[in-house]
Amino acid sequence: MLMDMFLTVYRPFYLLFLGINTAILGITVIITSIADPTGNFVHYIGKFWSRMNLLFVGARVRISGTGHITRGSSYIVMSNHQSQFDVWSLIGYLPLQLRWVMKKELRKVPIFGLGCERMGHIFIDRGNPEKSHEELQVLKDKFSNGASVVFFPEGTRSPDGNILPFKKGGFVMAIQTGIPILPVTVRGSRDLLPKDSTRFRPGTISIIIHEPITVNTYSYEDKESLMEKVRQVIESGLR
Repeated sequence: MLMDMFLTVYRPFYLLFLGINTAILGITVIITSIADPTGNFVHYIGKFWSRMNLLFVGARVRISGTGHITRGSSYIVMSNHQSQFDVWSLIGYLPLQLRWVMKKELRKVPIFGLGCERMGHIFIDRGNPEKSHEELQVLKDKFSNGASVVFFPEGTRSPDGNILPFKKGGFVMAIQTGIPILPVTVRGSRDLLPKDSTRFRPGTISIIIHEPITVNTYSYEDKESLMEKVRQVIESGLR
């Protein structure tokens, strides 16, 4: 009861704090990126931003399976998606140089959109599949700089915690580039912030990193079996 009363008072102040720190760090990224075209340095500004905002909502993050990551390697990270806090959790705690695949509409958000672009994140036009060749080349450039790219294959947040059907885009990219898939399970984030809600609560988020899955034996024709394999691995972390 007291916690609910405190959160009711605290949430508006936190949202104001979030808007201010996002603007300040976004401007810092834009300025700093002039000397950092790869985005590798400003990535750590993003990690600081993510960890700080999780801290101030009372989120504790536990991560396991980091031994499955080979230092200096690039991956296509595939994660389930239950909450907006998934993004902060992965940026803040995965020991990788992460680049995100984002819908192009987010590029129009003042400061935030330009900051994400300068950090090296990738904006795609989901309504224009003809641009997939250009997007593939952008992805290859990220991998050549030692970065890993994150996909939420469900495409949106699950409203009930169950994994939604996967979209094929990230898997096609993996097959075309030959970059291994790193399955990741995020657990507990929905309890802190469900879909379509701003009523966050403190709690614990668990990140489980699974063994990478090589894609060299897969072709476009059998991408469905690759999708099912990745799905089963991610689901195993929820059980």
